[in-house]
Amino acid sequence: MKTLIIKFLPSGAYSKTLNLLTAFENAIASKSEVEVLDLIQSPAPAFTEASMAAYYKRNYQKQTLSDQETLLLSQQDALIAQLKSADIVVLAHPLHNFGLPGPVKQWLDAVMFNDDTFVYGAKAMAGRKALVLYTSGGRYNADLVNTEYPNWDTLTQAVKINFGFMGFDDCKVISASLTNPNQFDQNLSQVTQEINALVHQWYQA
Repeated sequence: MKTLIIKFLPSGAYSKTLNLLTAFENAIASKSEVEVLDLIQSPAPAFTEASMAAYYKRNYQKQTLSDQETLLLSQQDALIAQLKSADIVVLAHPLHNFGLPGPVKQWLDAVMFNDDTFVYGAKAMAGRKALVLYTSGGRYNADLVNTEYPNWDTLTQAVKINFGFMGFDDCKVISASLTNPNQFDQNLSQVTQEINALVHQWYQA
């Protein structure tokens, strides 16, 4: 079994999401091969006009690319191969402005390719699972009462839609709120138990 960790932790050692990721890494120790992609050190490429044209030419129009056009998509193709090599994919990042941080969305755009990682009407990436770990400065869930920001968490909806569209068997989201920093340790303890339970379920021998 192989686990691919995609992380974007711009707060570095001060990142609260790092606590969640560390708890996960401790839980899977010796249970899985692990590969890590740090989007700060190795950001995913954004589409250019030329690379988008090459993508449509190859993946939609089914035409053969020139060597130069193939080169334009080489970084995306490498990221797709990396993604497809994994059984479990883990995203670890903060919530920014009620949604995915830009570099994480850019990674998704770089790996979600028609007739490759997604196929209309089929489950191209079946047999895989995804886990999203994030922390936020507030709580924005629709089921919360007495909140000024109901249903403002677009991150959870986005990742479930994207991984579901690719055909992943499951996508779990585990988060910790920093609404009251003084309670973060208690919050982290509860979240760690949730992570451990999921690892036990997904990584059974």
